[in-house]
Amino acid sequence: MMRMPADWWDSPTAVGCPLSRGPQSGRTARRLTRSTLRDWGLAFLSEDAETIVGEFVANAVTHAAATVVPSQRRQAADGLGLRLLRRNGEVICAVLDPSDKAPLLKAPAAGEEAGRGLQMVDALSDVWGWSPVAGRGKAVWAVLFCA
Repeated sequence: MMRMPADWWDSPTAVGCPLSRGPQSGRTARRLTRSTLRDWGLAFLSEDAETIVGEFVANAVTHAAATVVPSQRRQAADGLGLRLLRRNGEVICAVLDPSDKAPLLKAPAAGEEAGRGLQMVDALSDVWGWSPVAGRGKAVWAVLFCA
């Protein structure tokens, strides 16, 4: 698995925003992703990037933030965030959540209605994974090559 450099999350060249645990957070993240990629001249990546970011946010809101102890829930909500980073020949889309639990790519049963988000991420991205972010949980990220 590819690991990201420890300080990449706070890179001054990253575009990002905090996210809430509410249903509007996915829309906010997708809009920022679309407009950022358009500004970078990479609109051709926006559909895949928006889908990836939407899945990461949904997982963070549904799973990671929900695993936090109720007394820490307000802090956890503040711990969600989106980062987009453009590097030479690639774009990194990442969502931070307060959990240190690794995301799992699994094959849901044929009748299950949910559980296919990371399968979509795996199919749309060139590589994806997760990295700890010191004192803040983890970032789940995907790389899209643009060269």
